[in-house]
Amino acid sequence: MARRSSRWRLPAAVCAIALSVSACGAGGSNDAANENVLIAASQSEVPSLDPQAINGTVGLRITDAIYDTLVREDLSATTKEATEIEPFLAEKWTVSADATSYVFTIREGVTFQDGTPLNAEAVHKNFERLLNPDASFYSRTAAANMGFLTRWIGRTEATSDRDLTITLKAPFVELPRLLKDRRMGIISPTALDQMTEEELATHPVGTGPFMTTGVTPGESIRLQRFDNYWRGEPKLESIVFVTIQDPGSMATAMQTRQVDVILSAGAQQITQLSNDEGVTVQYPDAANQYFIRLNTKSGPTANKDVRQALNFAINREALATATDGQARPLHGSLPSGNTLWQSDSEEIYSHNPDRARELLAAAGYSDGFSMKLLAPSAGPGFSQSKQIMALVQQDLASVGVNLSVEYMDFTTLVATEGPGYTDGVAGSYNGWTTGADNAYWLETMFSPTLVPPAGVNRGWYVNDQVGAMFGEARGTVDENARRDLYRKAVRQIDEDAPWIFLYQDRLPRMYVTDVQGINENPSAFVDYAVVSK
Repeated sequence: MARRSSRWRLPAAVCAIALSVSACGAGGSNDAANENVLIAASQSEVPSLDPQAINGTVGLRITDAIYDTLVREDLSATTKEATEIEPFLAEKWTVSADATSYVFTIREGVTFQDGTPLNAEAVHKNFERLLNPDASFYSRTAAANMGFLTRWIGRTEATSDRDLTITLKAPFVELPRLLKDRRMGIISPTALDQMTEEELATHPVGTGPFMTTGVTPGESIRLQRFDNYWRGEPKLESIVFVTIQDPGSMATAMQTRQVDVILSAGAQQITQLSNDEGVTVQYPDAANQYFIRLNTKSGPTANKDVRQALNFAINREALATATDGQARPLHGSLPSGNTLWQSDSEEIYSHNPDRARELLAAAGYSDGFSMKLLAPSAGPGFSQSKQIMALVQQDLASVGVNLSVEYMDFTTLVATEGPGYTDGVAGSYNGWTTGADNAYWLETMFSPTLVPPAGVNRGWYVNDQVGAMFGEARGTVDENARRDLYRKAVRQIDEDAPWIFLYQDRLPRMYVTDVQGINENPSAFVDYAVVSK
């Protein structure tokens, strides 16, 4: 029987990470002599420390210090291209000619933070938690969260102490790149056997460079260096995730050197610290997409001409200007940093109000119409939400569309849109980072088989031709042919315009100059094991 899921929450506008080169006290101290603070933007609440139950980059940034995955992107590289995938807990892997079977060879000499050795059976147990409802440690919450990946897995088996075989239901060449998703952090099998889901949420046990030493709900999460980390002793002794309530206070904390790094910096913070010569701004340009997902099932937005018109109405350059260069205009569904992205990719939707009016007239809306959207009221990634939506309202009004916006906190927004848009709701303003560097991300967002409750295609976008392209691409071993198929799907998605494509957050991060080990590459994550000061 599945055990009850419970989530530990850190309610805050922002979450800070304190890094220490010496032991820290038991409280939530910000004593700069002892703590070097790494700040990360958070959601209005950070979920449990169970990686497989988390949605959102903020929570995954925390668990990334605790858990390792089978494979990972190369964070040592300095590049603007999609990062290469490298072996991690799996030291190598092989794939069958038909891409339906993978064998991952698990690294020797790795132990979990509770002393349990890592082997193929331990990894198999993590998959059983997601795949086998009869397992005592099965998690319905984790299984639902990881369905985008496990839907292709038929079974896993520890075929030897070191070899894990994953047998798929259908060919899937992108599997290794998906396994780097931080939600696939490998949990200690001993912890799975002995802890409830509630306990796993507050007492995580992985193989990562840091382990928990204390949680103060609403205030801090303390991590201590794991001395037996398989890659060598981490350079920092401790990390403390602490709460800072607003972006201005966070920037002030950096000015006074109470904090050392802001992982998700906003325009306000960059401006406030622009004259501080001891602070560096880095632009990872990780793949992500900010958009207005549209209701393609009912109302005016069920009409493709209307959806295209809304895209032509938007002045994306003005949106980018409003963020002081923090955003880059996006004219279609594919962000830079994705493996499919090309610098000469066609920009379909330029700012063209006349074309928007023509399309609205062709759709029978020459006099315009009214529509309602949902939007987050604030929060990381959305600190300028109301300003952005005001510009969108202005652009749409210029072509006769009266937009009303209902603001809510981010958690409520996700819960409201989760079951799919109801009649009377034309869509919502949101963003997505996790997995956006993969070609398969397009399928997660736009597959006709992943409308609610099966997935996050919450605008009910269904194009069976696109679905067929996804299916063919998924099993095409030849890389060039596979990418051509996905790009063909991209062109069709862009033409169908299920979203109003807005911009890509450049995801700037800031750090004081004596912090080392944070490389500039298109990833939302850093390698905590090599960060030093």
